[in-house]
Amino acid sequence: MIMKKLLLSFALVCGAINFAHAQLPMDQGTGKVTYLEVVDASGLKSTELNKVVKEWATKQGFTLKEDGAEKLVYDASTVLEYPPVAGTVNLKGKVKFSLSVFCKEGKFRYILTDFVHEGDPKTKDNGGKLEAVNPECGATKMSGKGWVTIKNKTNSNMKALTDDLKRVIKEYQMDPANKTDW
Repeated sequence: MIMKKLLLSFALVCGAINFAHAQLPMDQGTGKVTYLEVVDASGLKSTELNKVVKEWATKQGFTLKEDGAEKLVYDASTVLEYPPVAGTVNLKGKVKFSLSVFCKEGKFRYILTDFVHEGDPKTKDNGGKLEAVNPECGATKMSGKGWVTIKNKTNSNMKALTDDLKRVIKEYQMDPANKTDW
C-alpha cells in the first residue's frame, strides 16, 4: 500500500515537472528560440519562390521589413489566449517574432526567431522573451501555467504556420500551369 502511494506521488511529480517545461527549439549558437528548415522546391526559380512567399505572407498579415531578390524578412505575430493568475476568463496576448525566408533555385530556407510575448496593456502582463524561464512581468501578473501555455501555443502555432508555408509552395510547385518544361 505504501509502495503504491509512493509510485503515485512520483508519477504526479514527474507529470508536474513535464508540465512546467515547455519544449521550444533553441539555437545553441544564439541561445534563442529558433525554427529553421531548408525545404526542397525542385523546379522552382528563386523569383517564383519569392513571389509565392510574398503572397502568402501578405495573406498572413505580416509586415515586410526587408525585400531582396533572395531574402525576405517580416515582422510577424501570432495571437493566443492563456490562463490568468486569478479568475476564469483567459487573457489574450500576442507573440511577436521575425520571419526570414531565403529563396534559391530549387529550395528555400525559413528562420523564425526573436520571439517576444506582449500581453494586454491594461493588465501589464508582458511575458517578454520566450527564452526566459519565468515571465518578465513576474508571478503576480502571470502564472507559471500561463507562461507554459504561451510557449506551448506558440510552438503549435509556429508548426502550423511553417506547415502552411510549405503547403503553399508545394501546391505552386505541383500546379501544371506553373511548369515551364513542356
